[in-house]
Amino acid sequence: MLRLFGRELSLRRWAALIGWGAVAVVIVATLSPIGARPHIAYLGPQIERFAAYLVAAAALAIAYPARKGVILLCIVAGAAGLELAQHFEASRHARALDMLVKIMGGLSGLAVVTLCERLSWKRRLAPAAVQHTDRAPRS
Repeated sequence: MLRLFGRELSLRRWAALIGWGAVAVVIVATLSPIGARPHIAYLGPQIERFAAYLVAAAALAIAYPARKGVILLCIVAGAAGLELAQHFEASRHARALDMLVKIMGGLSGLAVVTLCERLSWKRRLAPAAVQHTDRAPRS
């Protein structure tokens, strides 16, 4: 367990903190004027969009493993809604490509977490399967 302000937090709580923080950064970055938009040096805006949604979706999928469908729905609706909301900011423009990149980032985050969970689950079952096959076959 890791500590934050003297309190121990589980992996799921850390993931929730990171996931909701990433959602907040995505909202601010999407709706702020273009000159105030945070950016990472040497990365293009499409890579930034993809990475932000990947981190948000993956962290929320770890925090709320039983809610992956809801997370997927929120990723799609959120990306579409935030792109449309850019029409209200004079220096921003909404584009379908940006929305698709965001959705693909979110889907990738969900896919990575789901794959890791499945691999972890198979690893836990593997030793039990090996124990039953240690006996010599009957003739």
